[in-house]
Amino acid sequence: MKKFLKKATCLVMAAMMLSSSSVAHAKDNLPGDLNGDGKINSSDALEILEIAVGAKEAEEGILTYGDINVDGVINSVDALLVLQKSVGLDINIASIKISQGDTTVDVGAKLKVNIVSYSPIICDNNEIVWSSSNTAVATVDQDGNVETVGMGQAVITAAARVGSAKASFSLNVGVKATSVSLNKSSFSFSQGNSYFLVPTVLPENAYNKKVTWSSSNPDVASVEIDGRITGHKIGKTTITCKTSDGSNKTASCEITINAMSIPYVSQLPKYPTGCEAASCCMLLKYYKFNVTIDEMVEAIPRKNLYRKNGKTYGPDINEMFVGDPRCYYTSDTPGYGVFSPAVTKSLQKVIDQKGGGYKAVKISGCTFQELLGHISNGQPAIVWATYKMKTPTEKNAWYIEGTDKYFSYPRGTHVMILSGFSDSEVVTVDPYDNGVLNFSKSTFEDRWNLLGKQAIVLEKV
Repeated sequence: MKKFLKKATCLVMAAMMLSSSSVAHAKDNLPGDLNGDGKINSSDALEILEIAVGAKEAEEGILTYGDINVDGVINSVDALLVLQKSVGLDINIASIKISQGDTTVDVGAKLKVNIVSYSPIICDNNEIVWSSSNTAVATVDQDGNVETVGMGQAVITAAARVGSAKASFSLNVGVKATSVSLNKSSFSFSQGNSYFLVPTVLPENAYNKKVTWSSSNPDVASVEIDGRITGHKIGKTTITCKTSDGSNKTASCEITINAMSIPYVSQLPKYPTGCEAASCCMLLKYYKFNVTIDEMVEAIPRKNLYRKNGKTYGPDINEMFVGDPRCYYTSDTPGYGVFSPAVTKSLQKVIDQKGGGYKAVKISGCTFQELLGHISNGQPAIVWATYKMKTPTEKNAWYIEGTDKYFSYPRGTHVMILSGFSDSEVVTVDPYDNGVLNFSKSTFEDRWNLLGKQAIVLEKV
């Protein structure tokens, strides 16, 4: 800083001693000639310094001939350069800016590259020399005209003839894509699953084989930059890839997203009220566990209703199956059901017996959108609703033993697998010998809410 201040002070003193009175500016002044007298001298240096320190207001257009080092401002550095020029010191090019950055073009393409600026603008030796690092790929004349003649890479450079200043850009030369195709023109898969589309860009020697991806309906299926497609809900969409080299070649694939395919297990005829066990069995089979409905029924603790002092008593439905799953509601020893807390524990017990690897997760109480989110992620869910989404008219009821608390819940409660959804419907797998059944979203949500928003999914551990 002390050295700079000393230099600036000397500059001011020298300029004041040598300066003559300023003349009117002209808009076509030569670089460095601020007073318009056709010369570069100490008067110009002094005027630049006065502008730099705010003692004088800069006139319009002064940057074009007063910004000597082309940094966008008028300052003491510019004044020092003008003073050096006025006393006969040689000034060489310090930096060069050109109009072209790194680029990729076809064979045969022509480019005109311009010198945007060089600094300082009052150089004595301001000749620019153009060159190509690989004339078998591209040539350049001394006016900056570039012509590509072969495939490969070349570096085009503009260099000062005197000194080391230069600017360059990398030029990749090749051929553009003539076509792009995909390994599939159409296919379908399940919600929550993923599939890769593979593009083939021709010709083989195309210099840029990158593509961009898009989905006409990303809510149904989205696509990532590597061509990975993920199904989110039932429906159709078109996946399109487009070449990135400017040739704008495209290829498309029609995608159909279906509900998850659940291995079917019927509760009938052996377990007319064993829908919970059958649904657990289906969910476990989906995750490749070898389990039978008998094993699942055995894993869920149960206890029959009984009469005492004129009242009907039974266990807590959140802790065990109420009644006998081999019996109907109207049997002498009726089977009623069991809720998600007990089922989650029993499900985990069987998973652990079969080798583990998954965790049974009770998501009861989640929002309907959160429930659907699990389906979108490829997690079928055990859900509680009503048989064929009917509106219950009666209730099952008893006193919970040990508490004497009266408990009731809708008759016709049913447990099933939720395996998919679209904009308007849900897809369920009903173990009561009904297989796959579709219901409106709103109806299903209402019945699911009625049964306390109960649901269970499996998560890999």
